[in-house]
Amino acid sequence: MHKNFLDFSEKSILITGAGSGIGKATALYLSSLNAKLLLLDINEEALEGTLKLCNNKCDILVIDLSNSHGIKNTVGDKIKTFGTLDGMVHVAGIPYVSPLKTLNTDTVDKVLKVNTIAALELAKVFTKHKMYNPETPSIVFISSVYGLVGSAANVAYAMSKSALHGITKSLAIELAPKHIRVNCVAPGFIKTQMLDDVSGAFDEEYNNRLNQLHPLGLGEADDIAYGITYLLSDMSKWVTGSILSVDGGFTAQ
Repeated sequence: MHKNFLDFSEKSILITGAGSGIGKATALYLSSLNAKLLLLDINEEALEGTLKLCNNKCDILVIDLSNSHGIKNTVGDKIKTFGTLDGMVHVAGIPYVSPLKTLNTDTVDKVLKVNTIAALELAKVFTKHKMYNPETPSIVFISSVYGLVGSAANVAYAMSKSALHGITKSLAIELAPKHIRVNCVAPGFIKTQMLDDVSGAFDEEYNNRLNQLHPLGLGEADDIAYGITYLLSDMSKWVTGSILSVDGGFTAQ
């Protein structure tokens, strides 16, 4: 008889960016699968809203992930009271649309701190002794199609996301002896508030072309949540160091 790989009743997962978008969708889906969740976000009100929709095994932590030095102690202390983790998903991210000539280095620094450096700091916490369940630990990073293909005025964001691909592959090898799997999901354009914010920087013609670049149309946050769930589940127990494109065909062209 086959095991039910979508039974997460014995799994505990940490999710960043859980207050909205892909992070929230992932939290709600995993909660529906009976997972125990530790939800992180900088927006306390949004985080509380997600918590209310989840099962009673979930907890929250309000944190600013741009404060790299604070991640170690704040998240580490919370895990000690919450309990060991089976998985970690770093969804939180900052978009930044700007051509090279107007790049603001302070903004670039913050984008890198949240999108990239936080991923490393969280992985350091997760992989410490007694922080993770040694049976089936899994780390999932969320990058972007712009970590795989080029886009004008996206150099800082693309840099922060393509870096996650290198991190994924290197950590997959480094952590394999501990049986910790490390993978990455590269979403196409998803119907979220972040997309609305970014789209506002372009004209209608560009936004129409953006839709046309996805043969299957723009995605829903749940589409990414399902990919994340696969990589967290035991269905993917032989998958590590992979970049899973969930992009409606964007990078197939």
